[in-house]
Amino acid sequence: MADSWWSRAALGIFVHWTPASVPGWAPTRVPADRLPAAARRAPLAWTPHAEWYENGLRFPGSPVAAHHRAAYGNRPYASFGGDFQDALTGWDPAGWARAFRAAGADYAVLVAKHHDGFCLWPSTVTNPHRARWHTRRDVLGEFAEAVRAEGMRLGICYSAGLDWTFDARPIGTAAHARAAVPRGDYPAYAGAQLRELIRRYRPDLLWNDTVWPGTDTDVRRLTEYYRFVVPRGVLNRPLTPYRSLRLPGARPPYGLIPGDGSGACHHRDSPSGPDPVGVGPDGGGGRLLAVGPRGEDAAIPDQQLRRLEGAARDAGPGPTGG
Repeated sequence: MADSWWSRAALGIFVHWTPASVPGWAPTRVPADRLPAAARRAPLAWTPHAEWYENGLRFPGSPVAAHHRAAYGNRPYASFGGDFQDALTGWDPAGWARAFRAAGADYAVLVAKHHDGFCLWPSTVTNPHRARWHTRRDVLGEFAEAVRAEGMRLGICYSAGLDWTFDARPIGTAAHARAAVPRGDYPAYAGAQLRELIRRYRPDLLWNDTVWPGTDTDVRRLTEYYRFVVPRGVLNRPLTPYRSLRLPGARPPYGLIPGDGSGACHHRDSPSGPDPVGVGPDGGGGRLLAVGPRGEDAAIPDQQLRRLEGAARDAGPGPTGG
C-alpha cells in the first residue's frame, strides 16, 4: 500500500523540461474541422504539444518544420541538447523548490526522459544510437535534493513507450505510435535505466509514460524491484489505447483536466503556459500543476511563476511532509 502521504497530498508540481524547451514552439490548437487535409491524415504532426517538436520536424509540410526552417535553417534537433547543457550554468534548483513549496506543493515530479530520449541525469547506461545524449550535470539528483530539502516528495516520470533515438519513424497517428514502440535492444536499455533511477534516486512516485516496451515478466520484475527499494512508493499505471501495462497494485495517478492544449513543455506562444491541472481519481495526489521552464536560460517564465503564486493564495495548508 502506498504511504499515506499520497492520500494527504493536495498539490503536486509536474516539471517538463527537455531540449524541446529551447525552441519552445508548437502550432496553436485548431479545431479538427478546420485542420488541413494533411493534418487530418497525420494529426500528431500538427500537435500543439511543444514536447513533440522533434517528431513534427519529420513531416516536411508541418507547421513545426516550417517554423524550424525559418528560425533555425537546417540545424538538427540534437543540437538543442548543447544549448540546454549551456543554460544549466544559470540553473537554480533551490529557487525552483522554494517556489514550489511556497505554492503549497507536497511533491514535485521531474520528467527524467521524454520521447526524445534525452536524459536529465548522467546515466551510466549507454545509448547505442546517440552518444552522450544526457546532461553532464546531475539535474535529477540536484532537483531531488532541493525538493526534499523543502519537505516535498520526489516524483520521477520516465518515457518508456517511445524513444526517438531508438525508433525515429514519423508518428502521425495512434497506429504510427503503436508501431514506433522500440523493440530489439530497447526494452533492456529502458529496464536498465529505470533500475538506475530507482536505485540512485529512490523516487516516492514513479511514473511510466505511455507503455512498457517489454514483457509482462519484465514488468513484474521491475515492479518488484521498485517495491523492494521504495516499499511505500506510489507507482502509476499508464492508460493507453494500444497496449496494456499491468502493474500489480498500481493505480493511475491522474486524469488530466485540459488547459489550453499546449501540453506540459515550455511553449513560448501559449497564452497561459502548459496545461495546468491534473487530479488523482483515486483520491490521492490532489491537483497537479504543470511547469515548463525555458530551455535557453533554465528559468521558469514569469507567467508560470504568477500561476504558482496564485496556487499559493488558494492552497490553504502547506505541504504535509511526513
